[in-house]
Amino acid sequence: MGLHIHREPLTSDIIFKAVFGRDTPGSKRALIALLNRILERNEDPIVALDYQNPFSIGELEEEKEIIMDILVETSRGEQIDIEMQISTTKELMNRFLYYLSKLVVRGLEKGENYDKLKKSIVIVILKDSCLPESEPAHSCFVLKNQRTGYELSEMAQLHILELGKYNWRGKKAEELSPLEVLSAYMNSTGEPGQEAYVERLLETGDEVIAMADEELKKVSEDDRLFAYRMSREMYKMQEAILMREVKEVREEKQKAKELGYAEGHAKGHAEGIMEGHAEGLAEGILEGHAEGLAEGIAEGRAEGLTEGRKDEKLNIARRLKAKNMRLEEILEITGLTLEEIEKI
Repeated sequence: MGLHIHREPLTSDIIFKAVFGRDTPGSKRALIALLNRILERNEDPIVALDYQNPFSIGELEEEKEIIMDILVETSRGEQIDIEMQISTTKELMNRFLYYLSKLVVRGLEKGENYDKLKKSIVIVILKDSCLPESEPAHSCFVLKNQRTGYELSEMAQLHILELGKYNWRGKKAEELSPLEVLSAYMNSTGEPGQEAYVERLLETGDEVIAMADEELKKVSEDDRLFAYRMSREMYKMQEAILMREVKEVREEKQKAKELGYAEGHAKGHAEGIMEGHAEGLAEGILEGHAEGLAEGIAEGRAEGLTEGRKDEKLNIARRLKAKNMRLEEILEITGLTLEEIEKI
C-alpha cells in the first residue's frame, strides 16, 4: 500500500524549495495550490505565476546563501516571497520585515507613478510557533491605525503560518480542516513512524498535499539533496554549539573579571596599597583568572565537540551507505577515512 515510501522532511527549507521552487509544471501547480490555501483565495484564486529565483541543483554546488526561499510574481503583478523556517530567533521578525520592505521597493520601477506599485506579500511558514498563544495559527499583518484599526493599505502584507498551533494530533485524517491537513502533512513527512499517517492524509483526497506529495517523492529520490541537507544540518548544529560555547565563555570571563576586580580591590584596600598598585593587582588577577578559566572551558568543550562531530559524521556515513551511495562520495561528504567507513 506504499506505506514505506521514503519522503524527506518538507519542513526543511532546502527540501521545501526543491518541492515548490523549481520552474517545472508540477512544482508550479503545487505552489499555486499552496498559496491559494494559505491566502484563502477562494473567490479570486491565483491561476498563474512566474518564478523570480527558480531552484536548481547548481545552486547547491555553488554553495551560495539563498536570500529568499521562493520569490514569485503572479499574473496580476503581485510579488510573493514564501519562507520555510524551522527555528526562531529574536531577530526573525525583523528579517522578514526587511524582506517585505525590499519587495515593496522592488515593486516600483524607477520613474513609474506610485499607482503602479505592486502588491507585496511575505509568507513565513514556521514549523513550531513564535507568536503569543493568544494569536491565531495564521496571522496576517498590514498597515493599520494603532488606535482605530483603520486599514491604511493592504499593498504590503506579512503572513505568519505557525504549524505548531494547529491541533491535528490525535484526530482522524478525515476530521481535519484544510489548514490542519496541510500542517499535519508538512510536520509528518520525514518523521520516523509517521509514514502510515501521511498515507491516510493523502487518502482524504486533499488536492494541495496530493500535488505537493508528487513533487516531494521525486525530490526524495535525489541523493544529492539528501547529502546536502544532512551536511547543512550538521553545519548548523555545529554553528549553534559554537555560538553557545562563545556565549558561555564570555559569561565566565565576565564573572572572572568581577571576581578578580573584587579580590584585587579588597586586597589593595586592606593592605593600603597605592591606587596604581591596586589597579595592577586587579588586572593581574583578572587576566590570570580569565585566561585559565577560558582555557579550561575551551579544552573541555573542544574534546566534547570533537566527539560529537565524529559521531554525527559516522551517522551520516551510515545513512549514505544504506542508500548505496558510492564510497568516494561518502568519503568526500563526511571527511571520514576509508577504514572508519568500512567498520560501519
